[in-house]
Amino acid sequence: MKKYYINDLQERYNLKTRQSVYDRLKAIGVRVEKEGNKSYVTEAVLDKLDQLQEHLNLGGSIKTFTPTVKTTVHSKIDNENEDFESPIDSVNSPLGKANSSLDSVNSGLDKTNSSLDSVNFGLDKTNSSLDSVNFGLDKANSSLDSSIQYVQLNLFDSLMERVEEVVERMIPVNPISHWEKLDLAVERGYILSSKEVHSLVGTKPSGTTWTRGAFIFTRAGKIGNQGGWKISRLGD
Repeated sequence: MKKYYINDLQERYNLKTRQSVYDRLKAIGVRVEKEGNKSYVTEAVLDKLDQLQEHLNLGGSIKTFTPTVKTTVHSKIDNENEDFESPIDSVNSPLGKANSSLDSVNSGLDKTNSSLDSVNFGLDKTNSSLDSVNFGLDKANSSLDSSIQYVQLNLFDSLMERVEEVVERMIPVNPISHWEKLDLAVERGYILSSKEVHSLVGTKPSGTTWTRGAFIFTRAGKIGNQGGWKISRLGD
């Protein structure tokens, strides 16, 4: 079983702090495993975190995220010749490959032709073909409806976030807001990238230790392809 430690997740999702990782784990309702003094998650948890990352990339938020459960429905052709072991899912799609799949059926071909013929050659006919092999079409339709509603909700959330951004731009700018943000970064122990530091103070940091106003910026590794900077106050 492969293990993914907190620093691996921080690098995988380009997060600035370990707390951001824990916030995401809390959002999907899981807890970390322990190995000595190190915390890790399994591949099953990683799959949910990847879903959350994709949700955020599409403009969603952590509060609106609902993990999806991947299920695989298997079906076997019963009451056929004992030598016939090929499952229906061996019929490849797109349907241009159906002939090669049928050729691979070495036993009981005459009895399975009627069943395989019922698999319609086109996605618009999948309902009848799925019914013929007992794939639980009713549940699939319900799942599809839920997915459509989920996408619509994400689009609405994304639109609301854009509206909030426009409203924020209309509000007068606080001339010392960048210093307040730096104070917040000190209190919470945030590691900022060179680009983020530049956007706050208007100058790109350099060297290993850099001073601006009442703050000291100390080089702290890298964030992606940029330098990372830990912030402290002068006199602390």
